[in-house]
Amino acid sequence: MRYPREVIDEVRLQNDIVEVISQYVPLKQKGNSYFGLCPFHNEKTASFSVNSEKQFYYCFGCGAAGNVFSFLMEMENMDFPEAMKKLAERAHITLPEPERSAQVIAAEQTKQRLFDIHKAAGRYFYECLQEEQGKSARAYLTKRQMDPRIARKFGIGYSPDSYDALFKHLKEKGFTVSDILKSGLVLENKDGKGYHDRFRGRLMFPIFDVQGRVVGFGGRILAKGEPKYLNSPETILFSKSRNLYGLNFAKAAKKRELILVEGYMDMLSIYQAGFHNVVASLGTAFNQEHARTLKRFADDVILLYDSDEAGTNAALRAIPVLVKNGFRVKVTQVPDGKDPDEFIKAKGAAEFSKLLINAVHYISFEIACIQRKYNLKNPEHRVRFATEAAETLAKLDSEIERNVYLGEVSRVTGVEEEAIRKEIQKLMRKEDEAFQKEAEKRQQNLKNYTAEGRKVEKGLIEAQRNLLYYAAQHQGVHEILKGILEEDDFTEDVFRRAFHFIGELWSSSGHVFPADLVSRFEETKEQKMATEIFAVQLPTENRMDMEKAINEQVRLLKRTKIDHLTATATTVEEIQKLVEAKRKLDSLYITI
Repeated sequence: MRYPREVIDEVRLQNDIVEVISQYVPLKQKGNSYFGLCPFHNEKTASFSVNSEKQFYYCFGCGAAGNVFSFLMEMENMDFPEAMKKLAERAHITLPEPERSAQVIAAEQTKQRLFDIHKAAGRYFYECLQEEQGKSARAYLTKRQMDPRIARKFGIGYSPDSYDALFKHLKEKGFTVSDILKSGLVLENKDGKGYHDRFRGRLMFPIFDVQGRVVGFGGRILAKGEPKYLNSPETILFSKSRNLYGLNFAKAAKKRELILVEGYMDMLSIYQAGFHNVVASLGTAFNQEHARTLKRFADDVILLYDSDEAGTNAALRAIPVLVKNGFRVKVTQVPDGKDPDEFIKAKGAAEFSKLLINAVHYISFEIACIQRKYNLKNPEHRVRFATEAAETLAKLDSEIERNVYLGEVSRVTGVEEEAIRKEIQKLMRKEDEAFQKEAEKRQQNLKNYTAEGRKVEKGLIEAQRNLLYYAAQHQGVHEILKGILEEDDFTEDVFRRAFHFIGELWSSSGHVFPADLVSRFEETKEQKMATEIFAVQLPTENRMDMEKAINEQVRLLKRTKIDHLTATATTVEEIQKLVEAKRKLDSLYITI
């Protein structure tokens, strides 16, 4: 799907990258750049930088890079047209109808067929639940005190304990074997002769996307067998690392606070009790993708995991992911080792409401978890507890919050507040120093790596990036290089196109703005490589130094090409021509 270049540029210019990224990542200003914890990989030290002047981001840790479009595409798992629409809405810009290629139309049609298959499967499972074969599944729901109206609202069903009942049903509905297999609901037999259903003899929970469309299923075994819960596989519709059960219903509550639990039945019990702002992860640890999905609908999260060791550890792992993505986080746990479903059945909705009201700030929860490891009657344990608590408090951005919890740690341990404060300041200085050191190291190493992280020989990638950087800084340099460099001098297609786009920008705008160049590429990988051209700023003040560098880099590109062609030459004439080309290259000198 294509939009006119001027429309893309207008949308980008009206969406300041710092403002957009700040909605997802807390940023701190340092000079012309802003820094925060990278949303694309787990890290303790901020290595994610956003350049407000040049309107691009770069992570010195994982190499993530791009402009405002690529950021939104990564964070929200959007394609380029979706990112365009969202940013246009944010800037109150009306978009024209985009051009749609045959490939895009075909992909959309495939996606729609898969939605239709999932919808048909959901109806089939629901009907099976109402029939005689669903008797055991209905008995299970009755035992779990599931209100039939809630079961109907969430489309709960039953997959018959039959080899290929769903496959036959979908075939009868007119779906092709190819599309049925793409849905992941049916598998081909190992011997290649026939097909069988993925879900058999299970209570079925349809998983909806935020628009209320069925994209997958979770199935609970009713008889003996493993696994207890089984999810749909990864498809073009479904990812358990992005989807959250019940989010389509929770967003309808229109509360910017969500309750996050671990299982289907916990989520359904809480919803049935009248708390409709609840979602559950789908049998996988809460991760970065989940946080990005939630960020569209909430600012506050109450973590409600089981109170056993596994649940506590899961909560401790989820907290930094949520905090890093800008959520205000509280934690509550069900007492006596019960899960939320058991608690609500035993105590009722009013008592459950008290659990939510009494949810504590995540720092209180983390400090309480640390405290459980130590005997505070022992002086050595008090020191170790205070030291570990200081490490936790050092992560807080708010000085007020830090002082409140610092006072609490001091009261519990008997250690003077000032001593704990000094420990925190020491840890923060150490972290800042580590960040600066790491940033310098990453910046230095960047020039030795490709976008995929593979080390290259003789700085070939670095040479190409540097030439493009100089061409983007000086129109005269671009004009000179245009007469010297050939397309196949560049080893990467992205660099070839970037050189061409730089020329277009000089002609049309009279300057090359990094974000303008990056926005010429729609693929995230390509945007990242284009951004890396500007990630390391090269000195351009001294003409002689720049001229020397350009000559060295041009020679390297051309010599590499000649060496490659020589190695693959098949005739004496070809080799003689290449030897002559190399001789001419030795005498080449470019004057800037």
